[in-house]
Amino acid sequence: MDELAHVIGGRNYRVSRHLTVYTPRIHEIMDFGETLYFQVLNLFTRKPYDIAVELSDNGIDYQELTDYDLFFDGASRIPPELSCILFGRTDFTAFLKCVREEDGRKLLVHREDPDFIIDEAVYRQLVTYLRHVHFISEQVKYDVGNAAAKRFLIDRMRRKRKKLAREYQSGRAGNRSPISDMIKYCVNSPGFKYDYASVMELPLSLLYESYYFITYGRERDHVLSGIYHGTIDSGKMKNKQIWNPIPDLHR
Repeated sequence: MDELAHVIGGRNYRVSRHLTVYTPRIHEIMDFGETLYFQVLNLFTRKPYDIAVELSDNGIDYQELTDYDLFFDGASRIPPELSCILFGRTDFTAFLKCVREEDGRKLLVHREDPDFIIDEAVYRQLVTYLRHVHFISEQVKYDVGNAAAKRFLIDRMRRKRKKLAREYQSGRAGNRSPISDMIKYCVNSPGFKYDYASVMELPLSLLYESYYFITYGRERDHVLSGIYHGTIDSGKMKNKQIWNPIPDLHR
């Protein structure tokens, strides 16, 4: 991945000669449907931890699966009218699930073009790019080391989901738009060069970059101001990243 070309420039990311990941403009996501876009994105970037409750209900331990296992199992059920926002004309329903006898390696093989193969290495390239662009962490929020802790974690996740579902049903949880929130934050920030109309032409990757770097810059300014006025002791600061004006925010 070339960050200048693919993240800042918004160019399409070519994973292989058969497979390209597209970076949609904001107006394209608006036309496609923002909620639907994030649902499709989740199908390619989710981790077993993210659906630990559903897996547990089906007798599957989320720690025994990899990200690629999820993708391998579900990719061929994603219709092209959904995947097109990220992968253009690539039809994932045309892939056959295969396992090589000699090493047990899982492969998705295109039924019409046997040279078009998606293995774990190819998947790792595309999912790393998608997570990078959307600031999705590779790490799980919590992880556990024994069966009792795992049951507690899954029960907690289940309760949170039920609570959120009740809030949506009652109308207490509003239908927030993450992209709209980022646009409002950036457009109303000093120095941002786009207005509500022109921002629609930006690649989504660039909106994410702008949002997180503006947020970080404001936090950094507050910290440096506190150090200057003596309210923050720089010698006791554990987070040394704040000194860096251009940090790696994708971790």
